[in-house]
Order: sequence, then structure tokens, then C-alpha cells
Amino acid sequence: MAPMNTTGAASSPSREIALDLYRSAAVMLVVIGHWLLSVMTYRDGEFGRDNPLELMPWTQWLTWGFQVVPVFFAVAGYASAVSWSRHDPATSRQEWIRRRVARVLGPTAVYAGFVLVVMGVLHLAGIDGQVLELGGWAVAMHLWFLAVYLMVVALTPIAVAAHERWGIAVPAVLAACLIVVDVVGISTGHQEIRMANYFFCWATIYQLGIAWHGGLLGRRALVGMAAAAAAALPMLVTWGPYPIAMIGVPGDRVENSAPPSLALLALATAQIGVLFAIVPLLNRALSRGAWRRVIAVANNNVMALYLWHMLPVIVVTVIAYPAGLLPQPPLGSGMWWLARLEWELVLAVVTAALLCLLFWQRRIFAAPVPTFAVPVPAAAAEVMLYAGTGACALALSLLSANGFAPHGRFPVTTVVLFAAGALLVAARPKVPSVDQYTSRT
Repeated sequence: MAPMNTTGAASSPSREIALDLYRSAAVMLVVIGHWLLSVMTYRDGEFGRDNPLELMPWTQWLTWGFQVVPVFFAVAGYASAVSWSRHDPATSRQEWIRRRVARVLGPTAVYAGFVLVVMGVLHLAGIDGQVLELGGWAVAMHLWFLAVYLMVVALTPIAVAAHERWGIAVPAVLAACLIVVDVVGISTGHQEIRMANYFFCWATIYQLGIAWHGGLLGRRALVGMAAAAAAALPMLVTWGPYPIAMIGVPGDRVENSAPPSLALLALATAQIGVLFAIVPLLNRALSRGAWRRVIAVANNNVMALYLWHMLPVIVVTVIAYPAGLLPQPPLGSGMWWLARLEWELVLAVVTAALLCLLFWQRRIFAAPVPTFAVPVPAAAAEVMLYAGTGACALALSLLSANGFAPHGRFPVTTVVLFAAGALLVAARPKVPSVDQYTSRT
């Protein structure tokens, strides 16, 4: 599936193959991390969940290696800048955004529809509401990523224009805004203010990818940026107000990921600085052998992997634990870690089979949202496009927070919001618009 593979053909000689590797590897690491943290239990005939980050605090340091979503967003910024700079001059800004948003919404809608149908069937079968709520949250909690991705993709033309006018000052100002929001939110106790950092943090990282595409981040700048961030990060989590874990842990007064914090931005800057600095070296190494083909296959399935990777968790849990097929040793013991490895391997096998099925029926599972012409002015259609994208992003955020079965019930409002947003995105003007951006090559 290819909605997140947006920079052109995998065989292009000028393609940054290292960035393709970063994209697919980042998603795979996130998937492995989600599986590791999905410590499902079955005791006395009831399903539950343990949180190793809470019960074994030392494991919070491991999140520094598994929180690699920032790498994906930086690569996405680069990929979007490439796509925007090369798009057909006959294609308007509005149509460029619509196509990219539709390519994300199509597979997402199929996934959400499938899960909702399953939840409905389980409800009719008499499954307990609490079990439905836990399962519905487990297969929805990762959708926040797509909500943010839709937001930054829709703003790409503005982000590129800002880069061309102000250069590296753009991510610097966005980072400064994040710091101000963190200071105000944490010092006043009004943590809700920090929700603005969902934009400031991820937009900063996305903009760094655009800046790298524009040639403003050379190797020395990247290494210096990484060194400064790496030095700041331990101080932020030791003497600052930020926790060690780069994902949410119950009981933490401040979270690093929901919403994003200065500490997460520091980690992201260190990762991006190092990884982007070694891109030329990796490009040379990966240009040999079958690496291009392997990475191309991985990138063509990265959207499907991210969307569907939590479904095998539910399937394996429901089947294997009651049947006694998977052990449940004491948390943190040597046998528990071996059981975690077995858990990962089982999920990898089930997911591989699922991905084969999804690829076989990719015309359904990978299809973008189909568009249709409506008799409205181009300006009105563009407003509808942005409104629809925002509605879909909000709906995905709500699903991520509340799950597909909040309190064991069907999320009517969220589903209606997503469906309405998708319709607005799909509605294109009968007469294509031509704006000031279409002269770009």
C-alpha cells in the first residue's frame, strides 16, 4: 500500500534511498514498541492489561529508542517538499492537497469501517462492554498519528512558501512557540494549553525535513544540532519538569508525547541530526544489491502495517490466552522476557499473513477516497477541502483518545464527523482552479 510512499518511483536514480529506509524502519520500530507494551493478560476468565512502563519504571528509558515517529515526520516533510516542487503545473494547490489527503483517508476509512463492523458484531454477540472498550481503544490508540499527518500535509504549500521566504527561521520560530506553550502550560497548571504543541512540535519536525530538502541543513549543522539536543535532553528530564518516558505513563504530571513536549522535540532533533547527516553514506551503501527492491516493498506496505498492526494483538489475545497457548510468567522475570519475544514472533507471523491479504485486495484496502465533481466555485471547494481535512483529523483524534467502543457503545458522533469530513474532501469543483502555485515545477 502506498499512501505514505510519496516521493516517486523506488527505482529513481536520484531518490534518497536512505530516507525510504528511515520511513519504513521508523514505522516498524513503532509497531514493535506497541507490541512490546501490549502486555495483555487473562486471569480468572477475564482479559486485562499490564503496563510495564508503570510496573517496571526502568523500562521507560527504552522509549528513547522506540519513539521514532519524529523521524517519519521529518522524512514526510522532505517527501512532501519533493512532491510539491515536482507536481504538474496544470494541477492546482487544492487538487494536490486533495489527492494526498484522499490517499490517506481511503485506507483509513476501510480500516475504521472494518473495526466498527467487528465491534458491532461482538456487541450483538453479548461481549461485555468493558472488554469492547479495551479492545476498541487498543485498535484505535495509534490513529492520532494520522490526524497530525493530515494536518501537516494540508499545510505543505504554506510550509514550503514559508521556507522559501524565511528559511531556517521557520522551524526555529515554531520551536520557540512550543517552548512558550510548555512554560505557560506547566507553570500555570493549565495543561490543556499544551494541546497547541500537537501543531508546534510536529510542524517543527516536518519543517526540518523541508529545510533539509532546500539545502539549508548541511552535515555540520545537523551534527551540531544533534549534539546540542543530545546535551539538553538529559538535563530536561533530570532537572526539568519532563519525565523520562517519551510516551504517556499513568501518574506523570507532564507527558512528553500527548501532547508533545520540549523533551520530545530535543529527542527528535538529536535523532534527525544524526540520521540525516549520514544519508549520503547510507545512499551509497544501499545502492548496491537488492536493497532498493526490499526497501520499496517495505514502503509500499508501510501504511497498511501501521493501520492494521494492532488488530493481530486482539486476535492473538482472544484466541491464544484462553486456550493456554501463550505463557503468562511473572512480570519482569527472565521467562517473561522470553514470552515477550514469543509474543512478538507470533504477532509478526499473523501480521505478515494479514499484509498478504491486504496486498491481494489492495484495490479495496489501498484505494484513495474517490472524488466527485460539484457545481461550486473553486474557492468554496478549497474551503470545503480544508474543513473536511480538519473534521477527519478531529475524528481520528477522538477515536485515538476514546476508542471504537467508548463505554462499550458505538461512537456515533465521531463516525458522522469522519464521514462528513471525507465527503467534503472528496467534493472537487467541476472547473479546476489555477492559482499562483501552479507555475512551480
